[in-house]
Amino acid sequence: MRLPGSKGTVAGFLGVVGLVTTAHAVEGPDDTRTLPCRPTIACTADLVPPGAFELEAGVLFRRINGGGRQWTFPFLAKLTLTEWAQLQVGSNGYSFAQGDVPAQFLDDLTPGVKFHLLDQDGLLPSLSFSAVASIPTFRGEGYLRTYDTLFTGYITKDLGWLHADLNLGLNVWRVQDPRPQEWVALAISGNLPSPFGIMVEGYYFTDASPIATRDGGLLFAICHSPKPWLMFDFGGDIGYFPSTRAYSVFVGMSIVPVLLWGGY
Repeated sequence: MRLPGSKGTVAGFLGVVGLVTTAHAVEGPDDTRTLPCRPTIACTADLVPPGAFELEAGVLFRRINGGGRQWTFPFLAKLTLTEWAQLQVGSNGYSFAQGDVPAQFLDDLTPGVKFHLLDQDGLLPSLSFSAVASIPTFRGEGYLRTYDTLFTGYITKDLGWLHADLNLGLNVWRVQDPRPQEWVALAISGNLPSPFGIMVEGYYFTDASPIATRDGGLLFAICHSPKPWLMFDFGGDIGYFPSTRAYSVFVGMSIVPVLLWGGY
């Protein structure tokens, strides 16, 4: 999952947050499967069924330029309204950095909508599109408060035992004085002996200084899914541009804890 509030690139994550509700829990091997955007930059074009609430949260550590260190605690909450529309809200969450440029802040909130346009069939892939607003929170050390918009196209295709997610994005940072940033990400994943999986991804972001710098990397992860609706993951990310970011490591979880409506 990429959460854009830090005006930069964030990959991977997670840990879980409980949800108190009167809705029935999702249980059983044939029930809803989680479709996480993490640990990748690229997200899938597919949606969980209508009524399913999906949550991703976790921890990300980055080694940044000048020997600095950054910790981030991002989350992404998703509620599918219909087979073609899903509400989302996320954030890079609480973030702090140590080094030449210290920082401590609660990052932007990113509410938005994802529209599912086409299911994969034969040679045709799944297609989706999302539009997200990035809204600043409280003032903090090292925190650049701007209002931004982010647009992403998603292409998903199963190729035998491999699964591919291609994303093409445009971030419009600082809408009052726009700084556009284009990006692309391709993630390839496959199954290991159950319940494990493996993923590798390459991605690149153009330069949009002074809001967001050029970035890119090669990301990899191992996933463990003891239940269809529950997935753990851990992995790392090697940056293409050491002057921006040398590497990242992450750990987390994705879960569909409840169906708010609908049935099995």
